[in-house]
Amino acid sequence: MKTPIRNHFVASILCAALLMPVSVFALSRQIGRDIEFPKGYDATKAAALRKVVENQRYTFSGGTVSYWEPDFGTRLSFSGDAAALTDFLSDLRRLPGMTTRLILYQGRDDEGRRDSTWQLDFSQAHPDQLALYLNLNAKGLEFDKVHFPEWGTK
Repeated sequence: MKTPIRNHFVASILCAALLMPVSVFALSRQIGRDIEFPKGYDATKAAALRKVVENQRYTFSGGTVSYWEPDFGTRLSFSGDAAALTDFLSDLRRLPGMTTRLILYQGRDDEGRRDSTWQLDFSQAHPDQLALYLNLNAKGLEFDKVHFPEWGTK
């Protein structure tokens, strides 16, 4: 008699799990041109950063919010030419109370993955530090024409 009750219980649990929305199980989700800030984050800083990422001069190609501890990060992908990247770097440099790390990487453009020209990473674990990933293999981006703003202290 214990077996039919147990089987019914297991079947009920499996059905309930299958009926739950996929987002309950997801550790990341797609996001538009926005940043998921931590609760209580400085509204002035948030508005300034949103102004940069919402600028239509920069071609937005997708975004992801990750709920992996400890970062709980937002990654936004952009594409554009050297002039757009120069302007993006300058806009980030002018953000009040924010620092930016520049990370160069060899991106991919094949059947497995298509990396954008650059990606902006915001981590809730380090909310005053941005990471900007520049794809050295980005097609059509002439790195010799990118002008980097002064990276000294503000």
